[in-house]
Amino acid sequence: PWRSEHRQIRPGHSGGSGGTDGGAALSSQPPPSSTVNVEWRRDGIPISTNRQHRQPNGSLLVGPLIKTDKGWYLCVATQEQERDHRYIYLSVNEGRSPLDPNSHPSDSPFPKFSIDRSSSSLLELREGQTARLACTVLPPSALQSVSIQWTKDGRTLTDSRFTQDSDGTLVVWALRSEDSGLYICTVSSPQQLEQRQLQLRVQADLRITTAPNNIEVSEGSTALLPCVVSGDNVSIRWSRNGVPVRPDGRNIQVSSDGSLVFNKVKPSDEGTYSCNAFTGIYSVSATAEVRVIKKTALDNDIPPDCVDLPELANCQLIVYARLCSNLYYSSFCCASCTKHQRTDRFKRFG
Repeated sequence: PWRSEHRQIRPGHSGGSGGTDGGAALSSQPPPSSTVNVEWRRDGIPISTNRQHRQPNGSLLVGPLIKTDKGWYLCVATQEQERDHRYIYLSVNEGRSPLDPNSHPSDSPFPKFSIDRSSSSLLELREGQTARLACTVLPPSALQSVSIQWTKDGRTLTDSRFTQDSDGTLVVWALRSEDSGLYICTVSSPQQLEQRQLQLRVQADLRITTAPNNIEVSEGSTALLPCVVSGDNVSIRWSRNGVPVRPDGRNIQVSSDGSLVFNKVKPSDEGTYSCNAFTGIYSVSATAEVRVIKKTALDNDIPPDCVDLPELANCQLIVYARLCSNLYYSSFCCASCTKHQRTDRFKRFG
């Protein structure tokens, strides 16, 4: 694997093979073959200025040098499915030549440092919370001589919700699900570069978006209690009067979205139903009352083929207007007219 390299050059000096007056050549050794693609970056951005030129052998020629050219340069080499990289630090010295015997760049106070890796590299939080991604430099005294930079999935952080504390900790305010990703803390000095990777997972807020409502259903009919939940890896459980509901796949079923379905409702299905949704240590719930309207003896005596056709007539209005004696109207409202006629008969003879 390639290692980081440190180059110290002053303005106007040619720093390596292939350089010109006032330039520096940064080598991507070993020289790439024709099948290797070489790309140079600085601060995560591809190099494209007119003072920086990639040479046929993969080296980068920078010149004429100015003070702001100093910093870390990244060479990325790709060949088919293989990928490798190398960091090179370019120092631009002012005034004295590095050949001057009175010049001692090595005397600069750049102490060695490391990044504390004792804490977990995986953080799992929920939307709306605040994340603190630590990048602790050891020893603390080295903080004065290093630069700390954070990236997410290889990109520089620009959102105002991202702030960085003086100790290098990255703070992400009001977390969103899209904040999930791989964060890299890069700590660098002219002599050294260290990185630490942290994985952040943001779970969507757990809430019931469609809650069940109180319903009245007729015995033998079909009923639905919705319970649609937002969130990640959510489990849904139903209970009736505090006792878990056990779907049998026929009369009681739970749909793919968590809703409870009743087929052929029975009087014993009546009660208070609770939808309980949970993920990890978080949970939400909602309740609804189910009332079953029992069939009467009159209902049981009505032939199965004697039904109302509500799409063709308003049967309640036909009964109220006493039009059941009319064969035309009663043909659309067989069930309602039959119940009404039998009720009248029971009232006369009861």
